[in-house]
Amino acid sequence: MNDNYKLANLEQRAIKLETQRKKILTNESEKALDMVLEAPSPATLVQSFPDQDLYFLMHKIGGQDFLPILAMATSAQWEYILDVEVWDDDRLDIHTMTQAFDLLFQADPKRLLRWIIKEKPDYFEFYLFKNMTIFIREHDEWIPEDFDDYITLDDKFYFRFPHKTDPDTPANEQEDTDKVLTQLAPELIEKMLKALAEMDLSVYHGLLMETCAVISSETEEEQFRLKTLRLAEKGFLPTHEAIGIYQPTNFNSLRKRPANLRSRQTFDPNFPLPPQMFTQFIEGDNLFVKALELLDPDFIFQLQSEIAALSNKIISADRVKIKNPESIKKIIQKATAYLSLGLEIILKGEAKVELARDIIMEYFLEDIFRTGSKAGIQLKTKAKNWYKTSFIKEKKLPLSFLSEEYLGVIGGLLLDRPMFYDNYQEGELYRHFKSLTDINSTTTTLNQIIHLDKILGKLPLDINSFTHGVLTYKSLILTLWARNRLGLDSGSECSLNPIAPQVFKPFFADLFSSDTPGKIDTLKGRDLTLWAAEAIDSSEDELSKPFLAVLSNLIQEIEEEYCTINSDHMDSRFIPHFLLDSDSKEIKKD
Repeated sequence: MNDNYKLANLEQRAIKLETQRKKILTNESEKALDMVLEAPSPATLVQSFPDQDLYFLMHKIGGQDFLPILAMATSAQWEYILDVEVWDDDRLDIHTMTQAFDLLFQADPKRLLRWIIKEKPDYFEFYLFKNMTIFIREHDEWIPEDFDDYITLDDKFYFRFPHKTDPDTPANEQEDTDKVLTQLAPELIEKMLKALAEMDLSVYHGLLMETCAVISSETEEEQFRLKTLRLAEKGFLPTHEAIGIYQPTNFNSLRKRPANLRSRQTFDPNFPLPPQMFTQFIEGDNLFVKALELLDPDFIFQLQSEIAALSNKIISADRVKIKNPESIKKIIQKATAYLSLGLEIILKGEAKVELARDIIMEYFLEDIFRTGSKAGIQLKTKAKNWYKTSFIKEKKLPLSFLSEEYLGVIGGLLLDRPMFYDNYQEGELYRHFKSLTDINSTTTTLNQIIHLDKILGKLPLDINSFTHGVLTYKSLILTLWARNRLGLDSGSECSLNPIAPQVFKPFFADLFSSDTPGKIDTLKGRDLTLWAAEAIDSSEDELSKPFLAVLSNLIQEIEEEYCTINSDHMDSRFIPHFLLDSDSKEIKKD
């Protein structure tokens, strides 16, 4: 009974701290700092932060302003900051190490030295080895004459900084930030070594002795191994493992949640709490976000761990460094987009919020995410396989040949992580696939590109005849059509020689000679289809629907672009859909 009472108190305390942390993370930096420092027990509050949340808060508030909080953080929280801050892939970044050590030393110098010497001596010795040269003088040995730049605290151990920059050179006149950091390292190391010597001279001697014997490559490899293990415990798997989050999965392979995970879990004070920095960015009107609003609060609390684990895998797979709200927001946007898409796929397009809620309660988020990922990867694979044997690649044409819309779609699919070409409809050129509507519209466009490319490959075309203008699939098809109907091509081969404006004007005038001004009537529009069938020695009925849609879109685009132009006042420089000879003297200006 007494244990239950204690557990209830611990749970109430944890809930209170969680509420405080959530308010701090969602407030502006200055307000967040005040809320921490003015808390009844600031140290308890700081040490209750999950490592990721504290690291995010540090970058939100700013290094120097964060020093009072950093002084109250645990050594484990310090270690996490070093693990995610100072590594550049599998190499230690010495300049970033300098910045991190400088902040920790300012926060609590003696505690940092005690911790780093006791818990991470190899790590610190590697840093010293990369920045300084050490000379140990024997008792009967004279001080060399060229030791003016060496520093000693006991007349026995001498050290210097061979990469030190000129302190008299102003920072704004130096080549880059690296030199400023190179100047900071000697000052920091000297202060750290002096503080260590004052604390314990024998430890100071031992540190310098061991620094002389460091094998840097082996030390760095071992530190990378240990760092990888520590981060893996927090959900940051190595990139080659984390990338499995994008591995496609089938509906039959989805793992169902055990029944006990769908109900409220007993509070365990020893179980680490998930970071909360992700949840504040879950917003929007997609299916996943709407379904969350229907879930029980206790179940949403359990989902926080899954959302954090999923986000951490995305961070690792995409090699993202989380240092500002915008980078977290992008990760959450990707996660919620793929989750929404996965829900729609599982529901077979029946995007009802109540059904989506049931799917979230039944299956793990990671599997739903991978279901959504599968749809984008399938499109990417289809696009890559097409391009390998395409007319465009065979003729060594740039992808810009596909013109803006088609180029945008193909460009998004050929990215490392395929994206939807939104063309700023929601404020961005590219965004993540988030619904079956996105998948279906991209599939339709991709099919049009593939069928267009197939027809182009069948045309009896001399691509080398192109010498003038901007070549796109639009100008290619429309020019060949116009040349054929004007009787400019002789023989079996089509030419891309530009058409003289005076020769082109009758064709242009006839194109818009319908009863309705500015409109291309159905028969004239259909003539493009007839020409295409004739050009590949086929019939109209044998042309595929996707290719017919390409031709229909072309006629519609011509109508919209040139419906107000009088053929007598036409300027060929502003008719990019056709290859015209703009140098002709016969061009008239309006």
